[in-house]
Amino acid sequence: MKKDAPVTKETVERLCVLADLPLPPARRDKLVAPLSGLIAAANELNRKMAEGARRGVLPVTRFPEREEG
Repeated sequence: MKKDAPVTKETVERLCVLADLPLPPARRDKLVAPLSGLIAAANELNRKMAEGARRGVLPVTRFPEREEG
């Protein structure tokens, strides 16, 4: 999914297929608007958190099982 592409009925249908989620068409149609809003909000948060001024605010997450040694 492109970051600026709107969520469409086809997008929701594709996501349902990939998730093996057999939703009826009427329920799929109702997901378009909420998913559009969530993706827009997530993209905005991502842009804010990527700003240099905010990098010091985030904790560093380490995964010891992934470290070599």
